[in-house]
Amino acid sequence: MKRQGKLHYAWIVFISCIFLKIGVGGVVYCIAGNFVTPVVQDLGCSVSQFTMVVSIEAAAMAFMYSPASKILNRKKIGIVMGVASLAQVIGVALMGVYRTVPMFYISGAIIGIGSAFTGFVAVPMVVNMWFEKKAGTVLGIIIAAENIATILYSLLTAELIVRCGWRMTYIIIAVMALILSVPAMFIFVKSPAQVGCEPYGAGEKTEAAVAVSEWGLTKKEAVRRPVFYIVWLTCMCYSVGCGVQQYIATFATMEIGQSIAFGARAAMCMSVGCIVSSMVLGVINDKFGAKAGLAYGALCILLGYGCMILSIQRPILCIPAALIIGFGGSMYTVQCPLIARTVLGSRDYSSIWSLMMMGNSLIGAFSFSSIGLFYDKGGSYKGAFIMAIGLYTAAFVIGSVAIGRGRKISVGSQDKKGVVA
Repeated sequence: MKRQGKLHYAWIVFISCIFLKIGVGGVVYCIAGNFVTPVVQDLGCSVSQFTMVVSIEAAAMAFMYSPASKILNRKKIGIVMGVASLAQVIGVALMGVYRTVPMFYISGAIIGIGSAFTGFVAVPMVVNMWFEKKAGTVLGIIIAAENIATILYSLLTAELIVRCGWRMTYIIIAVMALILSVPAMFIFVKSPAQVGCEPYGAGEKTEAAVAVSEWGLTKKEAVRRPVFYIVWLTCMCYSVGCGVQQYIATFATMEIGQSIAFGARAAMCMSVGCIVSSMVLGVINDKFGAKAGLAYGALCILLGYGCMILSIQRPILCIPAALIIGFGGSMYTVQCPLIARTVLGSRDYSSIWSLMMMGNSLIGAFSFSSIGLFYDKGGSYKGAFIMAIGLYTAAFVIGSVAIGRGRKISVGSQDKKGVVA
């Protein structure tokens, strides 16, 4: 088993995943956003009719997670991800030619199915496959790249829609995603077996560390143990809790009576915080463990939403509060896959994580709109902010219990192997 010259091939795969996120990943997050107003005005439909495309995308993605994990494990992973990213590009480009709203739902389904092979399940699988060392840091940087791309595409599409119209804008960003992402998937993304190379860090571990890294429950074993459901509950807390931060701009404009520009700045600060969060969270997990990552997220959210509640009386606090919330805003995308790997092991990680993501995505999608009821029924988002603090605190407590149980299972498994040996 060899390395590919001086640069370990894992880093080539890592760079390819970044290109995936700054191309297809960023574009997919912007298929509604700035397009809502011009599409609704042009086609004469309601906002909810058009934005249904996002719900269809999320549902299609969730239901395809399990098949995706099996296909990605059994087939040449680069070809699978390449075809999926190409399908997403086609789905986005087609949105520029539709004349009726129901046609957009076709693209939503196409993009959602493709996302199952390139998004929340696929990238952690690739990282788990290639990085025995620095997996958290690598995953965090990849997610940060996607957050940066989302911000830039949001700014770009706003400008292009004014200059070129919404139809041409869909086609332009689809072409950009095609150039940035698709070739890298087909050419460079491969499994260690295809390259004839060990994962990064595999040769640097002691015999005991290797035994721990190779430990893991199978999917069948995991679903029979309470610890699986404890980890899953932790992830679901983050899935629902992360939805609250998407209402920051609405809170700024509707509840504390600020301008749309002020609300946009608050949302931008939150996004910048998420970029920092993605990178910092990965490093924390690698250096101090998953429990430290849980504590970091809970602390940021407590401080952030605490300040946001105070901003109801002092609006000037809204901007720094949004930034602090962003510092804990990547718990769902970064911390969840890392705690699943930490507690349940790497042996059958892809199958276990894909199963969890089905539930995580669905509960997040269906709970998102209900967060708005806090304002509709009570006239304030204060209840939503308190709920978020409670969910992140619960995730810290529940996740810590899961880590303790996982450690005991791992030690017990290694002890049994030692007896057998």
